[in-house]
Amino acid sequence: MTSRHDAEPSATSSRGGGFAALVDRADSVCRGLSHGMIIASGWGILLLGVLVSIDVMMRKVSGRNLGGVDEIAGYLFAVGISWSLAAGFYARSHIRIDALYQRFALVPRALLDLLAIVSLLFVALFLVYSSWLVLETSWQRSSHSASSLQVPLFIPQAAWMCGMVAFALSLTIATLKAGLAFASGQRLAVVRDYGVMTPDEEAEEAVQQSLGRT
Repeated sequence: MTSRHDAEPSATSSRGGGFAALVDRADSVCRGLSHGMIIASGWGILLLGVLVSIDVMMRKVSGRNLGGVDEIAGYLFAVGISWSLAAGFYARSHIRIDALYQRFALVPRALLDLLAIVSLLFVALFLVYSSWLVLETSWQRSSHSASSLQVPLFIPQAAWMCGMVAFALSLTIATLKAGLAFASGQRLAVVRDYGVMTPDEEAEEAVQQSLGRT
């Protein structure tokens, strides 16, 4: 198993050449971007927790509140979700029905994994298009939130759309990378990087997370 895995990258390089190397670099950039975005999302949720705590204490002590915490929470949750989509894809945590998947041989599984990436890419492109329509409408109408904060809606919507764009970009690069790997005979690499996680892999990931290594 190890020798086969070690030999796979050379096969991709020999068939894909410079384009394959470019896709690999783009994939590394997308993975780094998704990691940074999900860290930022986590900090946003922590900030929300601080704001809610302060708001509750102010209500208890003075009977007043900060105002707008519910609205800010909505923005942070929406942006946090969209900014986590790409990281969720790389972590293979998006839900897939795998009742028959594990029973198939390597080649059918690799084909299903490639099909899953392409299908998810179409969903991501639809989300990008839909979020752009929302953002464009808010910008043209100079829409503001119906609250005391009067937040220009294009600001949170632009941040929300950035997550969708990063998601679609990551899936585009993943489609190219998986397609090149499949074409060069690296079906095991496709299943390993984009397939449904096995119970053993899930257990190993849980152990690594408990040790703080992921």
